[in-house]
Amino acid sequence: MVVIKDNHGLIKNFLTTMAFKINPPFDLNKMNTSVFERNMGDDPVYARTPKNGVIILNEDILDDPVEMQKTLAHEQVHVDQYKSEIKNPGSGLDYEVDSEGAGKVMFKGKEYDYSVMQAGKGPWEKDAQLAEKKLMQNNK
Repeated sequence: MVVIKDNHGLIKNFLTTMAFKINPPFDLNKMNTSVFERNMGDDPVYARTPKNGVIILNEDILDDPVEMQKTLAHEQVHVDQYKSEIKNPGSGLDYEVDSEGAGKVMFKGKEYDYSVMQAGKGPWEKDAQLAEKKLMQNNK
């Protein structure tokens, strides 16, 4: 550390050779994922995750802690896929949809019709389903 006194007698401290990185014991990327519960009406899914990274849980699963944890693990994968796309275009998940519900999905550089996402059938689901399976295996 270097200490310098300026013309007014104030002391200024400068950090010089103490550069280091602290790895937290938790995943900072997951710390900023907001989760909300709501009545999803006729929507048959446990949750939805729009590309803003917010997880919206169907309030019907709140009474089932196992299903809720599986759903959160699944949806967090989609959050991470959106983040990947923002950080490195062509590496993650993104979509565009119009007011009529028509649009396209981009996943790892390939284009799909938005209806595939609505049906929960695209290749982006593979890693999300794997996260559910891993969670269940780790909890046995």
